[in-house]
Amino acid sequence: MSELVIEKGSAEIPQANLGNTVRASWNFSADNFHANAARYSPEAKEALLALFRWCIDTRHPMAKPDAARRLGTSDSLLYKLYNGIYKSADGRPMGPSADLVKNIQEFLKLELERYEAGETLFVLTPTAKKICTTCDLARESGTIIFMWGPPHIGKSWTLERWYTPRNNHARTIYVRMKAASGLGGMVRRIADALGISDKSNTADLIERIKRALGPNTLLILDECHLLAHTYRRGSFHVCMEVIREIHDETGCGMVLCWTILNDVKAASQKELQQLWRRGVHKVPLPMMPTKADLTAILEHNGLQFPARELEVTVGRISDRPYEVLRQVAKNEALKAITERLRYARKLANKADQKLSWYHFMDAHLRIAKQAEQEGEWN
Repeated sequence: MSELVIEKGSAEIPQANLGNTVRASWNFSADNFHANAARYSPEAKEALLALFRWCIDTRHPMAKPDAARRLGTSDSLLYKLYNGIYKSADGRPMGPSADLVKNIQEFLKLELERYEAGETLFVLTPTAKKICTTCDLARESGTIIFMWGPPHIGKSWTLERWYTPRNNHARTIYVRMKAASGLGGMVRRIADALGISDKSNTADLIERIKRALGPNTLLILDECHLLAHTYRRGSFHVCMEVIREIHDETGCGMVLCWTILNDVKAASQKELQQLWRRGVHKVPLPMMPTKADLTAILEHNGLQFPARELEVTVGRISDRPYEVLRQVAKNEALKAITERLRYARKLANKADQKLSWYHFMDAHLRIAKQAEQEGEWN
């Protein structure tokens, strides 16, 4: 490889001065990347951006020097590529080699496989598929889509843990809103997910966010109802107007995910009116886990959906799994059912037995007993 020449004044920032955070090690801002990498091939730009966003993700963080070692290259070379200052000995601008691009793609594939292997079991239920289809539609059409459903139906889990990792970190941006954060908090959450340095005021950050997005990107904003939980009057309306402005000027697809249906409908005639009218597709999710969802989860765990008449006796208590599933799904939603399954597998393994409805009912009764004992004196 030819000796590299760095332009005067562009010397790499010493790692010691960057602080200890993973994000600090990736010493560039994503809103400048498109200009820095303008001469790179589309494949190279996408690979580099996907690598960056994967490594700064707090679910699987990796500092730039560590990523460079895994890729068989140098921290210095990655710095130069991301900042657009990689040159040959005679001063010609250069992009990443085809081998490096291939290495990045293979690295990301391997990282995804390892991430999935370490994750809690995920089952692609019919509701989860509907959520994924909604995201695909928003990406393809470049439109805003409103999606809402009750807590613990699988919205955030599917969006954050399933869809985003499998759909290119260079083009799929997942942002989870926080309560009482106001416009500044919302903008910084989006900037952080995009890999944009937050060393700017809110107005400047909005412009930088626009530069980092485009028609080929999908921005997923989860828990949007939390933006209404602020002490400042009119803050929610301002947040919605900024989201509308970002969409109008970038043409990116957007999925706005909400928990409370009534809040969405009420706001659609007030704060959300402009944004609501831009959302051609409105996607309500089931108000409780469906039978099809539970069937998929149960079958993945080796259980068939129980017949109505099936009765199981644990100790002196007899009950019907069908009714237990129906009541738990209605009152506590999906998380309560998957936790019973996890507990049931533990009980079956301890007894060196195959998972059965007996173990599920045993787990259910133990959890119910724990709830009854809350607050009692020992």
